[in-house]
Amino acid sequence: MNIKTFKGFEDIYPEKVDETDSWYYAQWTPCSEAYEVPDFKNKYPGTRLYFIEYPSGKVFEPIKQGKNVFLERPVYEHKDNSFGIIRYDFNEEVIQVLIFKPDCYSVKIITEMAFSKVGDMINVRLVTSPFALVKHDVQSDTVDFLWPKEMHIQFEENEGLYFQNDGKLYTSKWIEDPNYREEIIIRDAETGEILERNPGYLRRMPDGSVWKMTR
Repeated sequence: MNIKTFKGFEDIYPEKVDETDSWYYAQWTPCSEAYEVPDFKNKYPGTRLYFIEYPSGKVFEPIKQGKNVFLERPVYEHKDNSFGIIRYDFNEEVIQVLIFKPDCYSVKIITEMAFSKVGDMINVRLVTSPFALVKHDVQSDTVDFLWPKEMHIQFEENEGLYFQNDGKLYTSKWIEDPNYREEIIIRDAETGEILERNPGYLRRMPDGSVWKMTR
């Protein structure tokens, strides 16, 4: 049995990054969401975000920890082996989208916007293919695209955005009437118009393919 030892990780729990078999991430943070940071009264120590390569076990910390700076969980983009990370800077009151490319160990800020544009910071996340910053209002079933384009889309009840690709939005909707079931909805990325609807669900696999589980 090959046992690897990671010193300094006693209270940090690695988790697999979705849609890749080669990477894990680990966060050190005294709170789980960005909107909780103001509760620390300007004394939030800053998130530490680690990337762990499998099977080598190499550990990377490409983004420096900063006081009152919260780092979201990374989102993997298979097309160019990169990670998107949302960085909340409560000192400057700005949100940044960073791209980390492990092949060349580079970190680049690709956009920045004021907190005022985002609002309460709840359900703000990155989706892939390509990267886009979105905010999902689960109460009103709407999604606002904040970057790289700005667009407001009204979804159906219990519908959520999964990913985008080739000018289409892929969403999942759950229904209970009374038995639980799911639907795959494909929308036009420019208009939000529904193009296709099927029973079932989608799974994105580590090789970049998409499995469509249906009847």
